[in-house]
Amino acid sequence: MTQNNATITIANQSFPSFRTELNQTLQDIYTNFSGSSDPDATNVAFAGSLYYDTGDNILKLRNEDADAYISLFTTDQSADTAVPTNLNVVVDTSPQLGGTLDTNGQLIQFGDSGSATDDRLQFGASQDLLIYHDGSNSYITDSGTGNLKIGGSQIDIEGTSETMAKFIDDGAVELYHNNVKKIETTANGVTVTGTAIATTDTDTSNSGTVDLDFATKQNFVLTLTGNITSLTASNEQVGQSGFIVFIQDGTGGRTVTLHGDYETAGGSGLSLSTAASATDIVPYVVAASSRILLGTPQKAFS
Repeated sequence: MTQNNATITIANQSFPSFRTELNQTLQDIYTNFSGSSDPDATNVAFAGSLYYDTGDNILKLRNEDADAYISLFTTDQSADTAVPTNLNVVVDTSPQLGGTLDTNGQLIQFGDSGSATDDRLQFGASQDLLIYHDGSNSYITDSGTGNLKIGGSQIDIEGTSETMAKFIDDGAVELYHNNVKKIETTANGVTVTGTAIATTDTDTSNSGTVDLDFATKQNFVLTLTGNITSLTASNEQVGQSGFIVFIQDGTGGRTVTLHGDYETAGGSGLSLSTAASATDIVPYVVAASSRILLGTPQKAFS
């Protein structure tokens, strides 16, 4: 490891001196002009020449203009290893790993994604699965072949400081409100802690043809402002049950004629209270498609 000569040009001289200077020059070249300072810029540092900096343990290459060195590798003399000094993956548009990427205790950090071409973690050959943050929200997006599957013996969804849901392998699915379990699936069905409230349609003006949409509401509260000449039904689900409340307006005496989807005991039809402002409740259950069975009206609540 030497820098014996300020120049690698050997002058005419006697043979012993020539031999000494030649050996020194060959040693300089053989050891890449190693030393704690840069070789002579005028006579030694030619374009493309190598130099080993013993002060910083860096192998350097003279640039094409022969006016500066490019750092190539930093060595660890104790571990007998070397790593690239200035690894630039920006200029390589298709870098490839030769093995497992070790983060060395550091972070892999993405910026806010502004479009489909930046700051996103992408899986699959056709952007099948994407993970990113757009500055406002975080996304896990599956848009490729197949389904998004999340596996585990138990999967917990957590809030900032509380449980929101649990999915247990071969067991229950649990849903929480404010960290308190409210719904749990069991082998026999569902357990609800608290109250299960079905949606109710409250309509204060009903006459003529009135359709009850059982897909959007479970229960119905209807104020009769005239005779309902045809009470129809749509989107009923087998097994669905609930109630229909009929309220007479201030006039009273309003009647309800049922469409064929509704059935009453003995086909007797629907008989309601006639007094002004009277309130009747009629329970129902959907036995089959187009078969809504009405129970006996409970009349004249006050």
